[in-house]
Amino acid sequence: MLSFYPNTGKKVSHLNILKGKENLSIQIKPSLKAEKLLADTKRILESDAPVFYKNKHCPECQFWETCHQKLKDKDCISLLGSISPKIIERYHKKGIFKVLQLSHLFRPRRRSRRKPKIASNYLWELKALAIREQKTYVMYTPDIEDISEAIYLDFEGLPDERFIYLIGGIVHFADKPDETFSFWADSRENEKEIFRNLFRLLNQYPDLPVYHYGSNETKSLNTIVQRYGTPFKQEFTRLQKRMANLLSYLRTSVYPPTYSNGLKELAHFLGYGWAENIDGLQSIVLRKQWEETKDPVIRGKLMHYNLEDCQALGIVCSWLHDLTINANPDKVLAVASMKKLSPYKFQANLNFGEDYDMISKAAYFDYQQTKIYWRNKKTAPLSSNTSEKESGIHPGKGVMGWQPGKANEVVIAKPLQKCPGCGSSKVYYLKNTMRSFKQTDIKFTSSGVRRHVVEFKSTQGKCGKCGIKYNNAILKRMRYGDNLLALITQMYISYHISSNMIAKMIMDQYHIWISPMYVVSRKYKWWLQWEPEVDYLWKIISKSPVIHIDETTVKLTKDTGYVWVFATSHTVFYHFTLTRETEFLKEWLKDYKGIIITDFFPGYDALKLQRQKCLIHLIRDFNDDLHKNPFDEGYKNLMDAFSKLLVKIIATIDKYGLSRKHLQKHLGETEEFYKTYLSIEYRGELSIKYSKRLKKHWDELWVFLKHDDIPWNNNNAQAAIKAFAQHRHNVNGRIREGKLIQYLKMLSIAQTCRYRNIPFLDFLRRKAGLWENVPPDFLPFLQARLYVRRLKFTRKRQWNEWLKSGKRPAFIPASPNSTYKKTGWTDWHDWLGFKFLPFEKARTYMRRLGLKNRDEYWAWLRSDKKPSSIPYSPEKEYKHTGWIDLGDWLGTGNTGKQRKKRMTYGQAKTYIQAVGIKTQHEFFAWRKTDQRPETMPPGPNKVYFEFEGWGAFLGTGRIANQNKKYWSYEEGKKFLKPLRIIPQNVSGNYVQ
Repeated sequence: MLSFYPNTGKKVSHLNILKGKENLSIQIKPSLKAEKLLADTKRILESDAPVFYKNKHCPECQFWETCHQKLKDKDCISLLGSISPKIIERYHKKGIFKVLQLSHLFRPRRRSRRKPKIASNYLWELKALAIREQKTYVMYTPDIEDISEAIYLDFEGLPDERFIYLIGGIVHFADKPDETFSFWADSRENEKEIFRNLFRLLNQYPDLPVYHYGSNETKSLNTIVQRYGTPFKQEFTRLQKRMANLLSYLRTSVYPPTYSNGLKELAHFLGYGWAENIDGLQSIVLRKQWEETKDPVIRGKLMHYNLEDCQALGIVCSWLHDLTINANPDKVLAVASMKKLSPYKFQANLNFGEDYDMISKAAYFDYQQTKIYWRNKKTAPLSSNTSEKESGIHPGKGVMGWQPGKANEVVIAKPLQKCPGCGSSKVYYLKNTMRSFKQTDIKFTSSGVRRHVVEFKSTQGKCGKCGIKYNNAILKRMRYGDNLLALITQMYISYHISSNMIAKMIMDQYHIWISPMYVVSRKYKWWLQWEPEVDYLWKIISKSPVIHIDETTVKLTKDTGYVWVFATSHTVFYHFTLTRETEFLKEWLKDYKGIIITDFFPGYDALKLQRQKCLIHLIRDFNDDLHKNPFDEGYKNLMDAFSKLLVKIIATIDKYGLSRKHLQKHLGETEEFYKTYLSIEYRGELSIKYSKRLKKHWDELWVFLKHDDIPWNNNNAQAAIKAFAQHRHNVNGRIREGKLIQYLKMLSIAQTCRYRNIPFLDFLRRKAGLWENVPPDFLPFLQARLYVRRLKFTRKRQWNEWLKSGKRPAFIPASPNSTYKKTGWTDWHDWLGFKFLPFEKARTYMRRLGLKNRDEYWAWLRSDKKPSSIPYSPEKEYKHTGWIDLGDWLGTGNTGKQRKKRMTYGQAKTYIQAVGIKTQHEFFAWRKTDQRPETMPPGPNKVYFEFEGWGAFLGTGRIANQNKKYWSYEEGKKFLKPLRIIPQNVSGNYVQ
C-alpha cells in the first residue's frame, strides 16, 4: 500500500525513513495484488451496504446470534444450509424471499422408472416444506444395514495444518455394553501411530459396518495413505468397503425439518444434547491452548466432545434406519405417497366421498355407452355411415384378420420351372390346384389415392424327382403392399403419428384395417431394404469439407442416452450413444482433414481438428444474461461492442456470401476488439465470465473468416436436432435402445430428403432417389464416377469384362451413359478416368515410330508396345480435333485429295437429298460408284460433328431405335385405356 500517496493515486518508488540523524532509503516495488485489494476496498467503502443474508462465515462472527435471530424473524431463505448466493438470487427474481413462500413451490413428481434410486438436484422447495410442516419427507428409502452391531467413527484435526490429532469412536454391540476408544496424538510425529492403532482395532471387528458423518474421515484417510505409503493403503482399501457416510442420505433421500443437515442441528432435533457448547471452531482453539499449556482438563474436554459426536452419530443412524421400519406417519411422509391435486378430478372427501364418486362415474361416456344405451337398442341410433351388418364384423372380434373384398387386379404367375427343394427341372403342374392370395395396398392416381387389392394366383407344382408339392413364392407376399407401408412410414417419421393413430387414419380414409402392433413391428422390417443408403450417408459426410455436429439427450425405458447429429448442407446422419463422451469421435474423425462446426461443449475441445464455434450459441447466451441483468453496464458495453462487430460481418456475408476474399478484411477488426475489450480487467461477474470465455475460444470464433464456404453458425445440425426433438416429445422415457436406433436410421434418410427438397414419400415409393434425376438404387454421378475411377480401367473393354464378371455392386449402373445422361455424363474416357494425348502430340508420337503402311500399323496396335495414352481408334477419338486419314496420322504422305477439301455438312446434306437416296444401304451402294464427288465423304456419320442421324441426313425423318424416346408406363396406359384392349390371357407380363 505504500506504493501510493494517500488520496492521490500517485505511485511511490522510494521511501525515506528518518531516525535521528540516520536516513534509510527503501525501494518500493508495486504489487498488483495490493493494487487489486486497495481497489476492492475502495469500491466496498463507496458502495451501498450489502444484502443482509447468511453466508458461510457467519458462525465465526461474534454477532452471529443477533443476526441469526433477525434472519429467523424475516424467515429468510438464506438460513437453509449450503444454499448458494446464485440460487438465492434465482429465487429472489421469482419473488421468493421467505422459507414459507419457497415451501409452496414444491410439486410432487412421478418417480423415474429408469433409475428410481438415483436422486436429481437437491430440492430446496421440499426442504422448506419440511420446515413448514415440521415433518420429515423421504424421497428414497435409506438403504442402511442392520445396526444392531456397528462402529461410529469421528476425527478431530487442524484443517490448516492437515493434521489429525484425535480419533474417537464407539463400538456398539447387541448383547453387551458399548465400548469407546480414543487415540490422541501429542504432535504430528504421533499421527502415524494413532492411525496404526485405529486399523488394528477395526481389524478386530471385520464384519461390522463403520459409519461416519461427512467426507472429513474419507479425505483424511486418503491423505494418510498418500503420506505414509503402502501398508496403510492395503488397510484403507479393506476399510473403505465397510464405511458409510450418513450425510449422503440427507443430501439425496431424506429431508428433515431442520435448516441445515449439520450433525449438531439434526441431533438437537432428535432430542440429543451436548454437555458443553463446543463446535468445530472452538475445538481448534482448545487444541491450540493445550499445545501451549499441556493442560489435561482441556484434553479431557476434547476427548469427551469427540465421543459425544459419536453418540450423536449413533442416534442419527438409528433414526434413519427406523424411517423404514417404525416411521410415524404424522412425523414422516414418503414423497411417493404425495399426490398432485388436479382441478379436473373430484377430490377425496371423508364425509361424502363415495356418493360423489358414484355420481361422477355415472356421467362418463363409456359408462353411458355400456350400461345405459344398450338397454334401449331399438331407439339407440347407429352411425349414419355404418350399417348394422358392418358394425358386427371387425377384425379382432371373432375375425382372424383383415379380409379384403373384391380384387382390383389379378396376377397369374407362371409356376416355378425348377423344384425349390432339390432343384430338379422335371416338374408337373397339377390341375385344379389354383392357389390365390390377396394383397391390400393403396394406389396413387392423378385424381387421388384409393384402396387397391391385388390377387396373386398360381398353379401348384409337383416335383417328378423328390415328389414334393409346392406353390409359387409369389403367394408368400406380405398382406399389405409397399405403397401402404411407405405411407405408414412417412406418417410415423415425418409427422410423428403414433401407431394407434396411423391404424385409425388408414381405416377412416381408405377402409383398410391394420393392427397397430403390425404397424409397430412391420415398419422396421420393411425399412431394412434401405440400410445400405444409411451407411452411405456417413461416407458422404465424412468426406465433406465441413461437418456440423450437435447432440441432445433422450430418455429410454431404463436408461438415458445421447443422440448425435452429423450434418452438411445436403446430408444428415444420426447416431446414438449411452454417454456424452467423445471418444468415438476421435476414432470416426481420426483421418478427417476438414473443419467441424460445434457448440461450446468441452468434449469437442479434445478433438485434434480445426473447429468453428457456433456464434449463434454465444449470442443466445449473451442475450439471456442481458435479459436477466439489464443494469450491468460493464456487461452491456462488452456485449454491445461484440454485437456491432458481428453485424458488420453478417452484412458482408449477406452481400458477398461466405467468401474469404471479402470476409478476411474483418480480421483486423477482430484484433482491434480483442485489444480494446478483452485486454482490460472487468469487475462485474458477467463481464469476467464472458471475457474469459471469449479469450478461451477467440481463435475458434473466426475460422470462417479465413476460409471459403464455412458457415458461422451450426444451423444445419440444429435443424436436424429439432426434427428429432419433435419425436422425442412423444416417446421420451418409453422407447428402447434398439427401436430408437432403427428410428434414427429412418430419420437420417427423411432429413436428407428434406435438405435436398426430395419428397420422402416419393423416395419410399422408389419414385425418386436421394440425388436429383438419379434412380433410387444408384449413387449420384460424381460418387459413382469416383468409385469406377479407383478401379483404374484404361479401356472400355476392361469395363465390359468387369460387368460380365459379376463384381459390379448394385449401386453402380450397368449403363451409366443412360442413367447419368442428364446429371453429368460426358463420355467413357471421363467415366473411366483415362485420358489420351492431344491430337498434335499423339500424331507426332506416331510419326516417330516410322510405320509405313496399314499392315504395320495394325500389327503395332495388336502388340504390347502401344501406350495407354494413344487411342485404339484415333479416327473416332480425334474426329473433330484434326483427324484427316491414316496417311496423315502415320506421316507417310498418302493423304487423298478428297481429305484435304470436302463439303460442309449443310452442303453434303442438301446434295444427297437432291440425289434422292432414301436409305443407308442405298447410300453405301451409291458411294462405291463414280457418281460420288470427291468432296463428298464416304462416311458422313464419322466426319461431320453436326451429324444427327441418317434420317435427318437423308431427309426421310426416320429415327434410329436407340434414339427413340418412349412413353412412360402411366402415359402408355392413359393412351391404351380408351381403346378397351382386352388381352386373351392375363399373365404377369401385364403387371408393371
